[in-house]
Amino acid sequence: MTLPRRERVRAATIEEIKEIACQHMAEKGAAALSLRAIAREMGMTSPALYRYFASRDALVTALIVDAYNALADALEAACDVCTEDDHNGRFAAIAYAYRDWALASPQEYALIFGTPIPAYEAPPDITGPVAARSMAVFLNCLIAAEQSGQADLSEAHNAFSPALQAQLQPWVDKFDFQGDPALLYLVMSNWGMIHGLVSLEIFGHLDPNMAKETSGALYRTEVEALAKRLKLK
Repeated sequence: MTLPRRERVRAATIEEIKEIACQHMAEKGAAALSLRAIAREMGMTSPALYRYFASRDALVTALIVDAYNALADALEAACDVCTEDDHNGRFAAIAYAYRDWALASPQEYALIFGTPIPAYEAPPDITGPVAARSMAVFLNCLIAAEQSGQADLSEAHNAFSPALQAQLQPWVDKFDFQGDPALLYLVMSNWGMIHGLVSLEIFGHLDPNMAKETSGALYRTEVEALAKRLKLK
């Protein structure tokens, strides 16, 4: 169904505001984002811009939601390329897609995983559900592998402790997780490694002389090691 013209114009204006906001963040950083500067570039008055976003924080929140959804979409698309019984292939595809998306969208990655923006606090009721989407892709992949007997949780069981159980409990509640808690531990630890390597690369903490191909080889080696650790098939 075609939207009425007024709604189409409004949607297009919102997208233009977001695009310019992303450009400004790339040039000056998220902390310097200004609705007044965006309005000036668009040839609008500041009050007119507030009809689309009530505040700078509302715009930042919208950009964060978009970034989280884009990341989750990329992970889901990569996972769906593999057959449902190819758990090793799905895990690798998800992990590689995580890095690929970060390299292709460094500003969006920095917005959701980088330095917090001063005086901004993300509303958890808005950003929480979309933030959980990408984690759910990893979690569902390993749940399927474990339920089909294609993943080995023995190492996780050996490492499990009451203290670890207590630390994981908020995540159990967040995802309403009914499975083996050791599986959630594996998801968190594996995601930590994947996220850590990607963040080191995105934020320039790897050797600056290291080419993307070299850092990619390091990343692939670690992803393969994780799959072997889980004995994924």
